[in-house]
Amino acid sequence: MLKLKVTFLATLFVFIVSFTAIATESNSLDLSLQELMNVEVTSVSKQKQPLSNSPAAIYVVTSESIRRSGATSIPQALRDVPGLHVAQIDSQKWAIGSRGFNGRYNNKLLVLMDGRTLYSPAFSGVYWEVQDTLMADIERIEVIRGPSAAMWGANAVNGVINIITKHTADTLGGYAELGAGDYEQGFAGFRYGSTLSDKVTSRIYLKGHERDSFEFYQSDVDSSLHSVLDSVSKDNSWQHLQFGGRVDIQLETDTSLFFSSDYYTTQMQQASNIASPEAPLYREFYSDEVSSDGFNLLSKYTKALSATSEYSVQTYYDYASRKEDRYDIRSDTFDIDFQHQLIVGQNHNIVWELGYRYIQDEVDSRLRTFLTSSEPNQTNTDLWSAFLSDEIMLIKDELWLTLSSRFEHNDYTGFEVQPNIRLMWQLDAKNNVWTSIARAIRTPSRLEDNISVNALNVPPSDVSPLVKVWVSGSDNFESEEIISYEVGYRFIPVSQWSFDTTVFYNDYDKLRSTSIGETDFSTFPNYISQDTVFENNYDGYNYGIELSSLWIASDTLQLRVNYSFIKSEFGDNSAQNTDAPEHMLSTIIDWNITDDIDVNFVWRFVDDTIVISENNTSEKTIDSYNSVDIGLSWGIIPDVTLSAYGKNLLHPTHLEYEGESLQFPYRVGPSYYVKATLTF
Repeated sequence: MLKLKVTFLATLFVFIVSFTAIATESNSLDLSLQELMNVEVTSVSKQKQPLSNSPAAIYVVTSESIRRSGATSIPQALRDVPGLHVAQIDSQKWAIGSRGFNGRYNNKLLVLMDGRTLYSPAFSGVYWEVQDTLMADIERIEVIRGPSAAMWGANAVNGVINIITKHTADTLGGYAELGAGDYEQGFAGFRYGSTLSDKVTSRIYLKGHERDSFEFYQSDVDSSLHSVLDSVSKDNSWQHLQFGGRVDIQLETDTSLFFSSDYYTTQMQQASNIASPEAPLYREFYSDEVSSDGFNLLSKYTKALSATSEYSVQTYYDYASRKEDRYDIRSDTFDIDFQHQLIVGQNHNIVWELGYRYIQDEVDSRLRTFLTSSEPNQTNTDLWSAFLSDEIMLIKDELWLTLSSRFEHNDYTGFEVQPNIRLMWQLDAKNNVWTSIARAIRTPSRLEDNISVNALNVPPSDVSPLVKVWVSGSDNFESEEIISYEVGYRFIPVSQWSFDTTVFYNDYDKLRSTSIGETDFSTFPNYISQDTVFENNYDGYNYGIELSSLWIASDTLQLRVNYSFIKSEFGDNSAQNTDAPEHMLSTIIDWNITDDIDVNFVWRFVDDTIVISENNTSEKTIDSYNSVDIGLSWGIIPDVTLSAYGKNLLHPTHLEYEGESLQFPYRVGPSYYVKATLTF
C-alpha cells in the first residue's frame, strides 16, 4: 500500500510539471496567493483580520473551490479540509468531526451559518441532512480546528465551522442550475437578486433534490441476522425542498441591516432497529419514513460609532421538527447577541459581547417501552453569556497577545468559564508563528440529562428472565472539559507557494462514560430493567499535526495538498467515539485548460477508522480507503456552463462510517452527474 501511494504521488507530480509547461496564460485562476492569504476571516477573533495573521488553525473553503468541486451539499464541500474527518453514513447521514470524537451524534463541533447556531438541543450535534442553502450563495466556509469556546461558547470544543453567505449586492440578477445523475437523481436551484432602491438589495432562492439509496451490504452485519434482514426494506433515498431569501439595507454610510429567512422540508427513508422483548433476536428490524421541516428568521444591525468603535445586534429564531416512526423531536430557539468592538490607544483592540438564548424542546416517544424522558416531555432552558477579548500589540506590527474568555450560565451545570490566550509573532513579511492555550467545555444535552433509551435486551436464561438494559441521563452529569495546546507556523512568500502547519496536544477530562445504575425488579418475572447511567469518569488525550500547502504553478494551474496525523490515547470505557483516522491526505488540482474549460481533480486517502458498534457493545474497525473525484466544466457561452462530475472513482464501494446506534451500515460507491448553470 505504501509503495502504491508513493508511486501515485510521484506520477501526480510529473503530471503537474508536464502540464505547467503547456498551460496557457489566458484563463487565470481567480485569486493570487497574496489575495488568498489576505482573505478576511472573522471566526478566530470575531473581528475581521487577514487569514495569514490569524492565530489559529484555520482553513477557508472559498466559493470558487466549492464551484470547481461541484459540491452539492455542505458536507461535500468540507471533505478535504485538513484535520476534519468527513464520512458519509448513508444517502442522507454524515459524520463530521475535528481531531477525533466523530460520529452521527458528534457533540464537540460548533456549526454556524451567518451567526446562527445549527444544532439539535436533544444531543448538541448537527443533523447535517437538513442544513443546506444554495451552494452558489456561499461566500466562504471558515473552519477552525481546535477549541474556540472563548469566542463562540460551549460545544466549540474541537472546532468551529462557520458558513458565511454572500451579501445580496454580490448576487444581483438571475442564476439557475439543473442536474441529474445516478445517486444525484435530480436537483435544481434558482436564485434572483434585485436592487429595490439605492440602499436596498435582496435575493430569493429555491432549491430541491432527489437522491438515490446507497447499497446495503449484508456482509457488514452479523451473519445470524441475514435471514431477518431479507424481509426489511433497505431504502435510504430522500427528497429535500428549501427556499428563502435575504435583504441587505445600507441605512447610512456607517449603518447596515440585513434580514434573512429559510424554510425546508425533507422526506427520508431509513432502516433501523430497536430492542425488542420478542425471541429469538430480541431486536426489531424495521423501515420507516423520516419527515423533517424547519424555518428560521435572522437579523443583524451594525453601526460604526467612529473609526475606532463599532457595535452590532444580532437576533434569530429557529424552529426544527423531526418525526420518526418511534419518536418526534421539536425545538424552538430564540437568540439575541450584542457585540461591541473598539480600539483603545495604539495597542488595544477590544471586543466584548453579551448574549441570551432560550430553547424550548420536546421529545415525544410513541413507544414508551423504547424511549422515555422525564415529565414533562418538554423542557425550557436558558443560556446567558458574556465574552471579553483584548488583542494587545506588544511590539508594533510584529507581536500580538490576545487574552479572551467566555462566561456562561446554563441550566444544566450553572456557571462556566472558558479562557483562551493566543500569541501571534510576525517574524518577517514571509513567516508567522502563533501559539494558543485554551480551556473549553461541552455542556450536557437533553440526552444526558433526562432521556432514557432501551438500548439492549439480554435474552432470558435458566437463572434469569429477560433483562432490559436502559441507557439513562442523569442530572448529575457534568460538563466535559478540554485543555488544548497549539503551535502553528505559516510561510507566505511573495512567490507562488505557501505552507501552513499546526501541532496540537489535547487533554480531555470528565468525558462521558456509563456505569451500572439501579435494577428494577418490579416487573419480575416477566423481565428486569437494568439502568446504565451517564457519568463523567473518562479521560484521555490526543496529539497530532496538520499540514496544508498551496502551490500556484501558473496563472492556470494550482495544487493544494492537505495532510493530518493524529494519535489518540483513551481507555476502553468511552460512551462515544474518540478516535480519528490516524492519517488523512488529499491532493487537489485546479487547472484551466482553456478560456472556457477547467478541470478539478481530487485524490484523497483516509486511514482505518475505529467506531463504536451498535448499542456501544464493542468496537469496529472500518478499513482505510482512497478515492478520486474529477470535475470538468465548460463555459459554452459567457452565461451558460455545462459540467460533469465523477465522485469516489477508482475504488470499489466501501464503508466510510457506521452510525453509533439503531442505523444499518451502507457503502459509498462511485457516482456521476451532469449539471447546467445559467446566469442572467
